[in-house]
Amino acid sequence: MNLSARAYENLPLPELPRSWAEINLEALRQNYRTLCKTLQKRTDPIAVVKADAYGHGMAACAKALAGEGCSRFAVSCLEEGIALRRALGKTAQILILGYTDPALAARIAEFDLSQTLLSVAYAKELCRAAKRSNLRLRVQYALDTGMNRIGFSAQSERDISRAANKILHFCKEPVFLSEGMFTHFACADSRGDALTDLQAERFLQVRKRLCQKGIRLFCHICNSAGALLYPERHLDGVRLGIVLWGILPVKTNLPLVPVMRLCTRVVHLHRVAAGERVGYGGTFCARRESLIATLPIGYADGWLRAYEGAKVTVETKEGSFRVPLVGRICMDQCMADVTGLHIKVGDRVVLFGKDPGELKKLSELANTIPYEPICLISPRVPRVYVEEKGESR
Repeated sequence: MNLSARAYENLPLPELPRSWAEINLEALRQNYRTLCKTLQKRTDPIAVVKADAYGHGMAACAKALAGEGCSRFAVSCLEEGIALRRALGKTAQILILGYTDPALAARIAEFDLSQTLLSVAYAKELCRAAKRSNLRLRVQYALDTGMNRIGFSAQSERDISRAANKILHFCKEPVFLSEGMFTHFACADSRGDALTDLQAERFLQVRKRLCQKGIRLFCHICNSAGALLYPERHLDGVRLGIVLWGILPVKTNLPLVPVMRLCTRVVHLHRVAAGERVGYGGTFCARRESLIATLPIGYADGWLRAYEGAKVTVETKEGSFRVPLVGRICMDQCMADVTGLHIKVGDRVVLFGKDPGELKKLSELANTIPYEPICLISPRVPRVYVEEKGESR
């Protein structure tokens, strides 16, 4: 669905989905413009739209960002890269951050994607595959400067020298069009962290050695947190991920706003006598006669069992009210205590997205970080695209 906010809110009740994720594309554009103003003049933004744009819908969000002038994008895997190429057309630069089987080298070339070289051994294997099929592949080099996940090892003086020499070698391979080099910070959300400083220094040492040999690559080391906390390390590009969606990995005064608002509606109301229990295991016991609302969303939708006890916002003709979820979250449903309110079947309930702090509280209940709740919203929850000013949400 792609509707204006006004048209969407005026849909007759039967046409509303049971639950939906409302994606505000204007808020996304607003966040992107705000973030771009913080970048160094020589720095390009790289929009990270992996995991279906962190659950927001990759095609629609990438198109909105491209409309703002964004030309660099990053995804996790080949399948996402192909889908993004089909959505954006030929002009976008698309980097695959993760592994692609070298047997699929022809697909990388066919869709003009840039493949990360995860290690020396992987680079050799991909190079052989490209030569066998007479291909030329766009590539970027990942450096492992301390995350210990992927990349050419660059943690000791010997490693740094070896990584620079290996990259120099692969840059001379005719089957590779060497475009860039990057690393990933393990602790970028803490300004002044010693490991972050060390990772940056290791990366810059490799870059310096390559520059001395006449090799200049598009270099990027900052993720969302790094982009906010380390402006002096923006280099040629920064990878903007979670911040695009108005979710802050670190404290900032930037006026970023949530892009996703997860909604459902009241589908059933019933009275529960004092002393009666609600839900599986009877974990909630009513202390008084209570009015319980049933909401058609559960853990199969990505609304986790760990959210039991969270507060959500029910919107009525008399106003909006915060109410607690009671009883265990079920696979497809959950319950809220709406005692004392004039609630009717069909009233909208906002689970998160009205306020940036709501998602943080939910993630704390689940002992996780805000990245996870948005990525876990399942495909059976339709994404409804709206256009409204972020500050009015």
